[in-house]
Amino acid sequence: MKIRMLLAGLCHRLRPENRGSLFFVLVAFWTALIAQIASADTVDGREVPEFSNGSIQLPEMAFGGNLYSIELTLVSTAGSELLQVTDSRLLGAATDPDTFHDHAARFADDTLNIPVFKMNDRYYAVELSAEFSITGAAPVFRLKNLWPVTPGKLSVPIAGLDYVSGSKTGVTDSQGRYYPVEGSQTSFSIGAMALGNPVAASQQNETAYASLFSQGEKDPAYARSLRVLGTLDADSNSVNGIQISSAMKQSASAALASINLASGSFDSQYSTLTVTAKGVNADASSYSAASAEINFQKLEIQSYMAARLQQKSIPGVSLSIELPDGQIWHTAAGVADTQTKEAMTPQHQFRIGSSTKSFTGMLIMQLVDEGKLSLDQKLAEFFPGKFPDADIITIKMLLNHTAGIFSFTNEFPDFERAFGVTMDVAPKMTDLWFVRYIGMPGFVYQPGELVDIGASINSAFARNNATSDRPYLVNEPGQQWNYSNTHYVLLQEIAEMVTQNSWQHEIRTRFVEPLGLTDTIVPDPGDLLLEGTYARGYVNWADNQGPFVADLFGFPHTDIERSNTDPAYTMGSGAIISTAPDLVKWANAVMEGQLLSSTTQALMREPFEVNSAFGEEINMLQGVVQDVGLKVFGHRGQIVGYDASWQYHYRNPNDVIGTGTAMAVLLNRTLLTETNADGSPHISDVNEVMLEGILDILYGDQ
Repeated sequence: MKIRMLLAGLCHRLRPENRGSLFFVLVAFWTALIAQIASADTVDGREVPEFSNGSIQLPEMAFGGNLYSIELTLVSTAGSELLQVTDSRLLGAATDPDTFHDHAARFADDTLNIPVFKMNDRYYAVELSAEFSITGAAPVFRLKNLWPVTPGKLSVPIAGLDYVSGSKTGVTDSQGRYYPVEGSQTSFSIGAMALGNPVAASQQNETAYASLFSQGEKDPAYARSLRVLGTLDADSNSVNGIQISSAMKQSASAALASINLASGSFDSQYSTLTVTAKGVNADASSYSAASAEINFQKLEIQSYMAARLQQKSIPGVSLSIELPDGQIWHTAAGVADTQTKEAMTPQHQFRIGSSTKSFTGMLIMQLVDEGKLSLDQKLAEFFPGKFPDADIITIKMLLNHTAGIFSFTNEFPDFERAFGVTMDVAPKMTDLWFVRYIGMPGFVYQPGELVDIGASINSAFARNNATSDRPYLVNEPGQQWNYSNTHYVLLQEIAEMVTQNSWQHEIRTRFVEPLGLTDTIVPDPGDLLLEGTYARGYVNWADNQGPFVADLFGFPHTDIERSNTDPAYTMGSGAIISTAPDLVKWANAVMEGQLLSSTTQALMREPFEVNSAFGEEINMLQGVVQDVGLKVFGHRGQIVGYDASWQYHYRNPNDVIGTGTAMAVLLNRTLLTETNADGSPHISDVNEVMLEGILDILYGDQ
């Protein structure tokens, strides 16, 4: 019955035509499972049917308000090549007609259109004209146009743009995909309103929308086009993609035809378009150039984040960012849980790792502000006899990582050989911090034990290995930057001595509660489990530490969930749990002087210049890092399963607050190892993977 309905519908609309040398006849057959009929490639996330062995399977064909799965089979008879309809499967009703461009094929106006298919390792588009079959029993399709195409995609999802490439016309689909003729440039428009200049498509690179315009984002026509796109968008919400419906284009055809993006009369032309658009969509709005640009930048950021998640195999990202117009935008992409596919949201909590150091640093600076500490006080006052050179090491050296104390996180197997230190009694393998960290996430270090690791190793070197040529284990205090988690656990314990309160209490009462950081948790040792709305963290130990280590601990060579690590592993150097919105509040508080007097704020900002730290030019302040190239102040944090960053971006180094904007971005995985051009391994960080691209979208080369 279904096949008769399809055939009857097709035949009713067909009319006789002269036959050429090549014919196609539809052959549709019943299939129990759609997966069984689909022989397809995937390009830019779209399933592309493949023509092979004389047939092509189309998982979806839109026709007459319904979707069908069909197969087209080439049949040779008396020198003519034909395809004959024999069966089909009705999948159900089609949705909005504007989604037809997302389907493998559509039949309308007596033409079967297959926007892209693969044959002999090349991509093609085809239009087939309908006519009566030779026998009259089934419709026949004759080749009308066949083009070799290069699959293209806009860098942002804009659906409903018209395009022309050679003799081929088309419409971009919901993901901004288009299929220009191979070797030909493509011109885009909205109805009769031209968009910039023709561009060449590349299957390797997405087409940046701004590249349609001669001056890119600085082109006045580009800015005006964003206003038009915003007004015509079907749901007036550019963040989820832009869709321009055929009904909108048809109703606004006259207004679109009158618009010249380079005209001095654009404002009046745009006003007319807005009135027309409201007649189709009551929610259509008129946009200023600034608001249209911000909305489009949100779309670019959302698209960029989604692309980076896929490229870097990251489950999800949460972002909060102060935009150039002053609004703080909270968004997310991907998933918080790879098993349940729970969508990531800005409300999901993350472990923020070493971003915790900025909280500890600001606690110390407040104690300085209150006259309870001095940056010049010596470590020996608080830990007498415990560290070599403790009478030289100052509070400030601990804050800016120049104290030269061994980081407990470097207590890994064979650390003695790696650091050239001879321990009086070598620790057991199972007692090493890094071994416990990998295999015993619930282990609880007791107060003072993390400091003891650093003290024992620095002291052993001073006793057994120090020479006149190498008198210091790491560096001479105050002379060189060496990142150490022990520095910040020492600062935590110093703060506890001075205040007679726990570090957790001081962080909560000084910062979390007054600033309204309602989703920020300062856990106690033993608070192992994350609860409530949190992003699950993931790590691949075989990738991160090598297959031997993964096998040694019994881990698979794939991602595992590692959301829970006891706070006692890091405490004042990395234990806090937070969200992106809370970290934006924190960034503004730290950098805009909400927490310190102006005098102490200036002390906090005093830099220790570091050349090529992690491949970057940075200045180490007191608890805060300045990335000179990226033009940000802030602090990154990595802890197993998570990668976090809060930053305060400035455009003018002489007016940081006046030109500054706060942001925070959080990822729920330990990033995978990549290979540099020279073959060396490289593990990215959240700034490199996400933040740099986001800042480029917002500020470009400013």
